[in-house]
Amino acid sequence: MGNPETKTMIESSPQLSVIVPCFNEEENVEKCVTQLDETLRSANISHEILLVNDGSTDGTLGRARSLSKDNPWIRIVDLGDNFGKATALKEGVKRARGEILAFFDADLQYAPKDLVAMVARLDNGVDFVNGSRDYNGYGVSRTAFSRLYNRTLRSLFRIKLKDANCGIKILRKEAAKEGSIFDYGLPLIVPVMKINGLTSAEFPVTLHERRNGESKYFQEGQFLGGTRNIRDISYHSIMLIGLVAHASLQSVRQAIGKRASASS
Repeated sequence: MGNPETKTMIESSPQLSVIVPCFNEEENVEKCVTQLDETLRSANISHEILLVNDGSTDGTLGRARSLSKDNPWIRIVDLGDNFGKATALKEGVKRARGEILAFFDADLQYAPKDLVAMVARLDNGVDFVNGSRDYNGYGVSRTAFSRLYNRTLRSLFRIKLKDANCGIKILRKEAAKEGSIFDYGLPLIVPVMKINGLTSAEFPVTLHERRNGESKYFQEGQFLGGTRNIRDISYHSIMLIGLVAHASLQSVRQAIGKRASASS
């Protein structure tokens, strides 16, 4: 991994750190930052925006640097190569200064106003707020895959959330545990947080159609979403098996601990 670069902020401890992973989002990054900043300022939420360049091969990094030049609340993290969205978010988490973290995609499929509403839900003991998509911006095949995956997670881990794999999330910084929530990959961070005993809430969000650029994961019309999606399915299936085994082992340990406490 290359040496990440960051821009020093005037405000060292903002309320909210918005982490935006960017891979070939040259046409979207400026509009994304502008919409986020205007919406958060209107809501009186002090913030920083971390643009994490994940090995973009277009002009994304140059545009991000240009945006940060006169705006100290925009920070750049350049990974130097393409490591994937989970790594990009993890590196953003490590560098975030806010008490609250937000994961937000650069492709403008989510609305900043939904992010503000989700921040407001992060109270009364809730550790993270998960978005729940309406799927209006997805095709039939991708929607079917996503819903099947979410049903599987609800069944295996007894998760009440409807859309564990939604790209927009709000969580307390301490809940991220320095990025350890990504140990089993991005699609499994919600069950990991549940296993860690964190409390959750869900908020319905509007999913907009991507206007510029291409999806990094699913190719509509291709068999099983294309070769990249097939590769991701294979990898995350292995991670899923590993997490199920970890959860089972942890349950056994907890049961043994309770018995030991009861007998003492």
